[in-house]
Amino acid sequence: MLHFFHGKLERYGSTALLKNKDRGIQTFYAGGKQEGDFYLYPHLDDNKKTVVYFAFDSMQQKQLFEDLLKVSGVGSKTAFLISQYSQEEINLALKNMDVKFFQAIPGIGPKSAKKILLELKGNFDLDQVSALDVDQKLFKDIVKSLKGFGYDADRVKSILTKYEGKISKENMAEVIKWVISQI
Repeated sequence: MLHFFHGKLERYGSTALLKNKDRGIQTFYAGGKQEGDFYLYPHLDDNKKTVVYFAFDSMQQKQLFEDLLKVSGVGSKTAFLISQYSQEEINLALKNMDVKFFQAIPGIGPKSAKKILLELKGNFDLDQVSALDVDQKLFKDIVKSLKGFGYDADRVKSILTKYEGKISKENMAEVIKWVISQI
């Protein structure tokens, strides 16, 4: 199977086609290059019995994609979306144990975000893991409180994931006021 491809990218609606003089390959590609070297990952979809190609700009993106596929609960499309972020952004999210970074990606909820974070980080302190659980509990408490006042829970969740600061018991009232101001 192909793992390296040199050619041009042509888009037809939402379809991306990598072409060179010998062949054309339909792929998922979200990068910005229009031609040059692409790294491909053939993924077998067991449900449809088809092979889907994912194209990457660099070998590091391809490697991250393969690592993400090893995380239980992460499918090929979610892994592809995560791998499109720069290595610096991902490293910063891992360093800061930033669950919100992964939750902002479509298809990733709170549990999946924590699982991805912990599996990619590899080594972590127990204090960091307990801090994640405390943050998650406070997050749920805020959503539950505002839902009780008639606010839409999904809307509150989406706004709350954009909150930049750290959520703690001490600043919970401030966070709730901020969420209400954003609605």
